[in-house]
Amino acid sequence: MANREQLIQELEQAPDDLVQTGLDFLHRVKAIGRSHPLVKFAGILSDSETEELQRVIATECWQVDMNEW
Repeated sequence: MANREQLIQELEQAPDDLVQTGLDFLHRVKAIGRSHPLVKFAGILSDSETEELQRVIATECWQVDMNEW
């Protein structure tokens, strides 16, 4: 199933407040467009790289050593 088809299917089943939130987000993204300086980095990671990065952040960055300070 194509992304657009999947999105439409999900939207048809979503509550109105979630649809509105998604619509607001889409409008903000479209307004920023290609002018944002970080847009050149969008999509540069593969799915596996993204999953690995998320795993490392979850396991390494969310830990606090109270004796460290």
